[in-house]
Amino acid sequence: MPIFDQGYQHWSGTLSGRSWRWLPITRHGIRVALTNRWLRIALVISWIPALVLATALCFWGLIEQQSELIQSFLPLLGFIDREMLLDPRAYRQEAWALCYGYFMLTELRLAMLLILIVGPNLISQDLRYNALPLYLSRPLRRIDYFIGKWGVVVAFLGAVTIVPSIVAYVLGVLFSLDFGIVKETLPLLLASIGYGLIIAASAGTLILALSSLSRSSRYVAMFWLAVWIGSGVVATVLQGIEHQQRRHAAIRLDRRDPSAYVEQELTAARTDWRPLVSYTTNLARVGEEMLGTPAAWDKLAQLRPSAERDMARLRNVGSQYPWTWSAGVLLALFGLSAWLLNRSVKSLDRLK
Repeated sequence: MPIFDQGYQHWSGTLSGRSWRWLPITRHGIRVALTNRWLRIALVISWIPALVLATALCFWGLIEQQSELIQSFLPLLGFIDREMLLDPRAYRQEAWALCYGYFMLTELRLAMLLILIVGPNLISQDLRYNALPLYLSRPLRRIDYFIGKWGVVVAFLGAVTIVPSIVAYVLGVLFSLDFGIVKETLPLLLASIGYGLIIAASAGTLILALSSLSRSSRYVAMFWLAVWIGSGVVATVLQGIEHQQRRHAAIRLDRRDPSAYVEQELTAARTDWRPLVSYTTNLARVGEEMLGTPAAWDKLAQLRPSAERDMARLRNVGSQYPWTWSAGVLLALFGLSAWLLNRSVKSLDRLK
């Protein structure tokens, strides 16, 4: 009976470039994740807002053309100001910004659900089965391992945010029959792509850091729920308490002047730090600034009668505090996540 040497055998194959050594990890992670039935259902649900966005942009293109196809739907467009329907091209940028704003806000919430399904197993499973020595043996480095795992999150988030944004943009341009629209709306497309990458970079790094803290994916999922839902609940409670205190203080003021009341509310909102407690609110605030939705709402508010204008601003503009506050919180979380990853996933010579 032949006896084979079980020692190390040199591999004489061709190594791929160093810059692409993370790709097999990403491919394997995507294949494994797609075997999850709940993930496939979540992906289908996440593509529904993309269909709505594409339909809305195509619809607006028909409105700009004053197409006969749109005439039968005009009675259903009572929520759109008459001036916008009379001169839709003048409000094209605002209409597109609001469509993309609603789309990204919806996808942001669905992205948190996708990460809940995909993210907890990314590193915790490797820790549980002690697979890190296999990953981190040469020529794979820790940075390759991290990028490979992060690429799994980017792939799924990009599939529901970046790709639909591009497809909807192309359809909107084609239905407008005015290629001058590209000059007006191209910055909006670039902002949408950039915002999708920011969501993937921030949330992807955070879930990887949480996944590296425990060998149990259930605990990691609980950590993520605390970051996603728990922080939002805390921020809502803090805002509710502060609003009630401000409301009681306003009873002593003259509430018969709506503009003075709205201005007081807007002034208080500009310095309100409580929304910073919510992780998703910080992401949403940065997205609002990138997509230009506050400026769009301000312009549309001017179409309202003077008696309704201030209330429209208060109702639609959303968060008023500087977006740089949210950007600072996200950068701090990104740095903390990178530090946790560096501490939790050690190089091969430090593994036990």
